[in-house]
Amino acid sequence: MCKKDKADSQPINHVRDGAGSIEVTTPEDDSAVTGMLTVGGGLYAVKEKGIYEIKFADQIDPERKNIHIPNTIQRVLPYGSSEPWVGAVLLTGHELLKKEVLNNDFDVDKAMLLVLEIAQDIASAKEVQQAFSEYQRSEVEKYDLKVSKNHSLALPSVDGVANKCKEFFQKSDHALGGLFRIVKLFNPSVGRGGWESLQKEVGKEDGKVDNFSETLEDMVPFLQFVRNSRNCVEHPRTEQRIVTTNFGISPENQLLPPLIEVVHPQTPQKPVPIVELMAQMVNSIVNIVEIMLAFLCNRKIQPIAGFPVQVHTFPENQRRIKNVKYGYGVVADNNIIRFG
Repeated sequence: MCKKDKADSQPINHVRDGAGSIEVTTPEDDSAVTGMLTVGGGLYAVKEKGIYEIKFADQIDPERKNIHIPNTIQRVLPYGSSEPWVGAVLLTGHELLKKEVLNNDFDVDKAMLLVLEIAQDIASAKEVQQAFSEYQRSEVEKYDLKVSKNHSLALPSVDGVANKCKEFFQKSDHALGGLFRIVKLFNPSVGRGGWESLQKEVGKEDGKVDNFSETLEDMVPFLQFVRNSRNCVEHPRTEQRIVTTNFGISPENQLLPPLIEVVHPQTPQKPVPIVELMAQMVNSIVNIVEIMLAFLCNRKIQPIAGFPVQVHTFPENQRRIKNVKYGYGVVADNNIIRFG
């Protein structure tokens, strides 16, 4: 009879190696788990209201010295699968960045880590936007906005308008910086010319692959606007700066919300409500990340047993996840058959 290995008889090994389960629940989030992600070797639970990293005891205590070390869960994103933008960015990245589909020389793990970072930066930008909007709304509600008998009016005010705009532009630019790093993983020849260098590389392609070139033509002005706006708040000069105003009164005697103007020789922006600009920018960033991932992955598909696999847009009734519209498929008899 073989003697059982002494190490296997240790109580900690029974605890760590035995079957078990982990409950992904936190005090502020009892929503349902809708999926799991693997990102850079880490395991993440996707819930309706958030994304959570799961760490097992062996990751914390690999030498198994402390039997009391628990498995842990920790929120890494305060938005979950119920948010359309999470599907468009993080879950689309997980759907398309697959080792079994993309060329072997492509670093899928690094790209997926960057997608997670982008999602976190978008979340931070959204939180600035939502906090500013709520602050603005609550300030208006405090005032009756009636002209007094002495013909004066007390106006509401948002504190630190310029600083809040600075934080928003920084987070937005950081998200797009992460996207550009993904671009360079797909195409290392893209250089210091930034987004224009990507345009040039796509323009060099032989034949008409798709409409990526035309899509970039529409995207690049906005991408440059975000970068230049970031420069305006971090390196202000006479010809490169932002101008913010608090609540005011128009010549028509209407209440004006806080406004922002971007002064820049290449990408100026006339005064617009700050809340509106923030919302439009977040939506544009989400759309660009989603579309860019689709175009980039479509160019990196390896030959798969003779099947002409491509990235396709799937109608909602054919999606694995409601808010993930892109996936791999093969066209057969005028129908798209999902692949992978």
